[in-house]
Amino acid sequence: MIDQRNEANLIRQKIHDWVATVGRHDADAVARFYTRDGKFLCPNASIAEGRTAIAAMWKGLLDRPNVHLEFGPSVVEVAGSGDMAYDQGTYELSFDGDGGHIEDHGKYTVVWKKEDGEWLAAIDILNSDLPLPEA
Repeated sequence: MIDQRNEANLIRQKIHDWVATVGRHDADAVARFYTRDGKFLCPNASIAEGRTAIAAMWKGLLDRPNVHLEFGPSVVEVAGSGDMAYDQGTYELSFDGDGGHIEDHGKYTVVWKKEDGEWLAAIDILNSDLPLPEA
């Protein structure tokens, strides 16, 4: 039988490392937090599937001027089987855009899967809490 609390703590540490990697603006290293066939679902973009596409999506975000991103889990749940989990949390994002400084905040869900004995993100989806701009 697995120790679900210990596995949840391993995922929390992985998230901590992921945030630190984002802070270094290393899109290729960020992509290694995903399974080989992982999926990254960002608003206003097609699904990035696989590490190459995920790295490209992250590069587009991390290359923005003065970008800053923080995220962290509110909940981490590990399946009794010990090979699947999810975390749900919040994020805060800011960067300089063509029209000035942009700030966003919202929520996310990551489905975690053990791949070669390591917890990796299989599906990562985020949603802004902000309303759509008026048309």
